[in-house]
Amino acid sequence: MAIGEDLIQCTNPMLEIAQTVEEVGGEELKKCYQCGTCSGVCPWGNLEQFSPRNFIDMVRLGLEGFEEATWTCVNCKMCWDRCPQQINIPQLFQSVRNILLEWGSNPSALNFALASLRSDANPWGEPYDKKTAWAAKYGVPMGTEGHEYTLFACCTNEFDARNQKDGHAVAQLLQKAGVDFGYLGNKGGCCGDMVHSVGETAIYEGLEKKNAEVLANSKVITISPHCLNSFKNRYPEDLKIESVHVTELYDQFLTEGKLTPVKDLNMKVTYHDPCYLGRYNDVYDAPRNILGAIPGVELVEMDHTRETSMCCGGGGGGAWMERNKGERLGDLRVMEALKTGASKIVTACPYCVQMLEASILGLNLDDKLQVVTISEILLDSLA
Repeated sequence: MAIGEDLIQCTNPMLEIAQTVEEVGGEELKKCYQCGTCSGVCPWGNLEQFSPRNFIDMVRLGLEGFEEATWTCVNCKMCWDRCPQQINIPQLFQSVRNILLEWGSNPSALNFALASLRSDANPWGEPYDKKTAWAAKYGVPMGTEGHEYTLFACCTNEFDARNQKDGHAVAQLLQKAGVDFGYLGNKGGCCGDMVHSVGETAIYEGLEKKNAEVLANSKVITISPHCLNSFKNRYPEDLKIESVHVTELYDQFLTEGKLTPVKDLNMKVTYHDPCYLGRYNDVYDAPRNILGAIPGVELVEMDHTRETSMCCGGGGGGAWMERNKGERLGDLRVMEALKTGASKIVTACPYCVQMLEASILGLNLDDKLQVVTISEILLDSLA
């Protein structure tokens, strides 16, 4: 009897979690035969003891101990891509997060972003009516009616001062290429990709509905890969939203001669593949084609590149979490970039910009490395 009681105390099953996850992802859970491939490729293994395999096992059995691990996943998709059973492991994390959010058992760091998304359709704590201030500042054409393309700038580019510069570069390049576009402005809200991945489905559904009303049957230019992923892989297909990332357009414009880099930039750069542009949407060549077309730019690849690119740590709500120096995936990526001898990390995602810049500053490497976007470096080459 004593042994049985000890076993009950040790396991303390959280059966509601197990049963609920079984309902939404039961077939996926049954596919897992605990091979450990997911844990072997997870980037967190380079920093801490974190095992997607153990997480799946604990959730499946309803065992305590997975609560903190639930919020560690950054949705980089490495595990899903390499799982021999093709289990959508990020989706399992999302399902558990949804339950914990309903219980109020989530990291307090998320509360600010979620409250801001509920009230003002952006995670940055900014009033909704300030959404278009950056566009007015940089002379971006307003309104989408009668235009071929709709520019969906991403709330990060709209409210974050650093990424507003990237939004400005995008608008200038589109104008130089003769693109007929208008900026959506305050008719839409956050795409909802990040809030979906943290499990807050109610907020996500509200944002999707808001954007669906103005984007249905539109050709949308996205700056953030997270927005691209929302429109291509999350929103209903019957909305007929045709979305494209700016790097794909730039690559096309260079081929067609609509943009011609002429300025020799004389620099060595390395390119960081954003998870949501690369692994989720298979855009690897366009950014490299662009860099290869710019005079004086030498591209040197990091050890982990393209399909094996290491995540910056910003996905899955990671950009809204606080982590100490030395405990960030971005730190690992920055050190990998430093090894190449490049002076600049080029990327194509506003969250990657934020995470990599934070790591550079935290590691006191700002005199050796700088983060720039594809749009910024391409625009500079046209001057």
